[in-house]
Amino acid sequence: MKILPNKYLFLVPLLFFFSCDREKIYDTYVAINTAGWDASFSTEFKVDIKAVKGAEFDYLIGLRNNNDYLYSNIFLFLDVETPSGVTYTDTLQYLLARPDGKWVGAGLGAIKHNLFKYKESQSMENGLYKFNISHGMRSELLTGIEDIGFRIEKTN
Repeated sequence: MKILPNKYLFLVPLLFFFSCDREKIYDTYVAINTAGWDASFSTEFKVDIKAVKGAEFDYLIGLRNNNDYLYSNIFLFLDVETPSGVTYTDTLQYLLARPDGKWVGAGLGAIKHNLFKYKESQSMENGLYKFNISHGMRSELLTGIEDIGFRIEKTN
């Protein structure tokens, strides 16, 4: 095993420092059943927020799909419950493929990862938020979706 010369040891803390995402408040993914994503299955993300007064946050939805996904877009239903008990539902549509059929998103292999903005510059109250995501496609069972995720980060 080779050990780095002392002159390169300063790079280790720098690498760690720049790889940390200090703006991320919450980032979790849920694996979808390999048989497919049933329309009745809702992924729940519970987020306990300790908000800083005056801070604003962005909400993002992460999605990983593979080549078995049959469509160029996806419709999602997002149910939100705030700590004060306010609830609302949004219907979202995101594009996963270009008109030429090429997948959008990052990834060299068969799995593509997308991070879609849902809401920007949101103020949040302290307490428990619940975010439930289900698909809103006509097919009851969607194949080709690997994971669904939810992320909250401080607005830059």
